[in-house]
Amino acid sequence: MPERWVVNASPLIVLGKVGQLDLLTKLPQRIVVPDAVVSEIIAGPEGDAARLALEAKMFTQVAVSGISPELAAWT
Repeated sequence: MPERWVVNASPLIVLGKVGQLDLLTKLPQRIVVPDAVVSEIIAGPEGDAARLALEAKMFTQVAVSGISPELAAWT
């Protein structure tokens, strides 16, 4: 099974600010970004590197249909 990482907004924003988003394409075989994270970043500044990368489809966006009760219990 190919290695797949799911990332939230923080690594995308921080790596984008330091010009190192390409690191995420070199480590795992695939990066997956939940749609809620995409919405959060797209709502940010127009010139933001993370936003530009998402708009350019640099990473795979996935829809999350629900959160399991076990995960929701983590608060």
